[in-house]
Amino acid sequence: MKGGLVAAVLAGGPGQANERLRAALQGVELIVAADAGMELADALGVRPELWVGDFDSARPELIERHGGVPTHVHPRDKNELDLELAIDAARRRGATQLVLGGVFDGRLDQTLAALLIGVRLREQGVGVRLYGGDHEAHVLTAGDELALALPPGTVFSLLSLRGTARVDVHGARFPLADAELPFGVGLGLSNRASEGTSVSVRAGTVVVLVEWGEEARP
Repeated sequence: MKGGLVAAVLAGGPGQANERLRAALQGVELIVAADAGMELADALGVRPELWVGDFDSARPELIERHGGVPTHVHPRDKNELDLELAIDAARRRGATQLVLGGVFDGRLDQTLAALLIGVRLREQGVGVRLYGGDHEAHVLTAGDELALALPPGTVFSLLSLRGTARVDVHGARFPLADAELPFGVGLGLSNRASEGTSVSVRAGTVVVLVEWGEEARP
């Protein structure tokens, strides 16, 4: 998942801004706002190179304030989410790694859609990290290895999203070695980081979810 152009696509609003997302934007070479994602860009103190969407969620004063940002305006009646349109714009500009910010906004349909979009992208060879509020997600496929710099006790979970996956987990309360992780079970949920946490995927497609909320602390 390393190499190539790293781009960020920002959705959601200012309540999604936090230090984890700011850190994830370090090294990003292209930023695209998806509709109301311009509010998140404001809150983060960054200026997108492109603004994409149907603009049904962007406040008039936001549009006036950022009139100098190039826009791609789409009709409201469309098949794609604004997030998808912004991702497509980033990929047309050469993005091979994506940071998706503000995508877990409290609506279950939007959250699931963002996660499944991430799965599709990773299976197409695009590196994907997703952030929203107290949640962080990484989509991994066979051959991927992820090192997680997590404080001891931080809750993280693994879910198979494509049949039965096989995974290794190190540096955790419940380590796994070439373990089967079937689709549709809770086997990989609610693990806790210890020292040098890492996840490797031998087969399948897996999402690694990190819970940063206080309720996830020991």
